Amino acid sequence: MRTTRQLAIVLALVTVPRFALAKGGQSPEDAAAQRDQIEAGLAQDPRAAVASLRSAGEELGDPELFLLAAERARDEAQSSRDAALALEAESLALVAQDIGSYLADDTNYSATDWRPVTRDRASELAGEAGSLATQAHTLAEEIEAERAAAAAAAERARLEALTEDKPKRELKPGTGLIAGGSAALVLGAGGIGLLGAGIAMGQANQREAESLNLPDELARLEELDRKGATANTLAYVGGVVAGVGVAVGVALIVVGVKKRKAAGPQEQASVHMSGWFDNDGGGLALRGSF
Repeated sequence: MRTTRQLAIVLALVTVPRFALAKGGQSPEDAAAQRDQIEAGLAQDPRAAVASLRSAGEELGDPELFLLAAERARDEAQSSRDAALALEAESLALVAQDIGSYLADDTNYSATDWRPVTRDRASELAGEAGSLATQAHTLAEEIEAERAAAAAAAERARLEALTEDKPKRELKPGTGLIAGGSAALVLGAGGIGLLGAGIAMGQANQREAESLNLPDELARLEELDRKGATANTLAYVGGVVAGVGVAVGVALIVVGVKKRKAAGPQEQASVHMSGWFDNDGGGLALRGSF
């Protein structure tokens, strides 16, 4: 989240003066009329509506449009259980929060006649946007935790179904638990890879953003902001999947191994796990005898 947050702050601080100079004065009443027209022409499809609101927000520098886009994205993510869309809602809310915080400052508000909202509304909007960003981030984590748990359960069911096809073979104690734990660890390893890729992408985007000549290269900054959101999506999704996969996998394997050992010396099992992580990703290595 740090990369997107930093880009969002820079976008807010550069966007506000740019629109003030380029478009001249704008009153809260004029901005409200523009928003009404934009909302009236929005598509019925929630994702298309989010894209239109974001585009209009970037064009007009209106924090209310970013907040509307964030609300639509969060609601659709809640309904469709789309973690990436929830993270987009967080990114949009952070931009709204930063522009609102900028305009809520008396000095900033008095220094320009570009005023898409009143100063009091700017302060309220910053608070609403900050709360929404937190909600969207929590939602993304919940969705990914659900997906990881469901994937582990499905893999365990698949493995159990395979064993049912061989009724004559007597399974050793704890086999199902160890198999399910191993499957969960595989998911966790994939999550570590996503986490590493997301962090690497985010760092690369941040370095480039810091080297830009603003405001001349604002368009490139906005593109990096979107790439930063994608990088954060990979990192957050990878982190959640890795955390859930490893936690569930280790717990299942530990219980399975204990059951195997409790069955007697002839039923001993052992598990060894190691990990690796670098700028290109990461993973887990699992070895054992069951």
